[in-house]
Amino acid sequence: MTLAASFYSISLLFQLAAAGYAVHLFLRAKVYRLACGFLALGLGLMVGRRISPLVHLLNNGHINLPDAMLSLPISLCLLLGMYQLNKMLLDLQAKNFILDQLSKVDSLTGALSRRETFSRAEIEIKRSLRTGYEISFLMLDIDHFKKVNDRYGHLIGDAVLVNLVKCCQEQLREIDVFGRVGGEEFFIVLPEGSTEEALQVAERLRRCVELATTSVDQVKAVSITISLGIATFSPRHFGETDPTTILKRFVKMSDDAMYQAKSEGRNRTIAWKESSISPSPLN
Repeated sequence: MTLAASFYSISLLFQLAAAGYAVHLFLRAKVYRLACGFLALGLGLMVGRRISPLVHLLNNGHINLPDAMLSLPISLCLLLGMYQLNKMLLDLQAKNFILDQLSKVDSLTGALSRRETFSRAEIEIKRSLRTGYEISFLMLDIDHFKKVNDRYGHLIGDAVLVNLVKCCQEQLREIDVFGRVGGEEFFIVLPEGSTEEALQVAERLRRCVELATTSVDQVKAVSITISLGIATFSPRHFGETDPTTILKRFVKMSDDAMYQAKSEGRNRTIAWKESSISPSPLN
């Protein structure tokens, strides 16, 4: 009887540990919480089943030795299985978190990705609708970037993009949104930014990029210029309240203003006006 009681006691400890892993998963896992909850409940009930033979032994001294012997490997397998499942799911959750973070950032330049840029832009539009503050959008495009790639190669072109992002990020606030939305196109959101303030920011960016250079070799260096278009959303003067619709409208308006800047000679900033005529896209 003592041997059987020992088997049940050890089995009970194994199942308590397995149930502990299931509870840990339930508390930590987000995507798999329902499944982990059922596992924790089931293992908890099995712990009760392991306790009942011990209570029965204390009452009348009778116990099923074969059942006690079988409970030991079963409980050990449950424990090892839950340990591996705990390790696997938490590792998967960590990898999913990393992938999610990577999807938010452009892998080459370190600017926000297109999806993350527009997602944050919609958040700022919602905030603007609540507070009533203006919000400015800037579309930035490198002038004649194709010539840089054709003349110096794509590796130098990539270095130019990286330097441009670094230069722009140094000029922007932490609350500003800055992302790469095309090959050489970048989109900027200035929360609580009027057209006048956006023009000042755009000119700082333009001058910074114009003065910066990217080394080709020990002798040569590449200089670029940018054209920028600005469109400012004022919730007090714009009847639309759907953030997605507003974003689409103002992306196009800032894009039109940017192409207007290109048509007027490039290396300049244009603020969108109602009377502006959208020019044909230029390189």
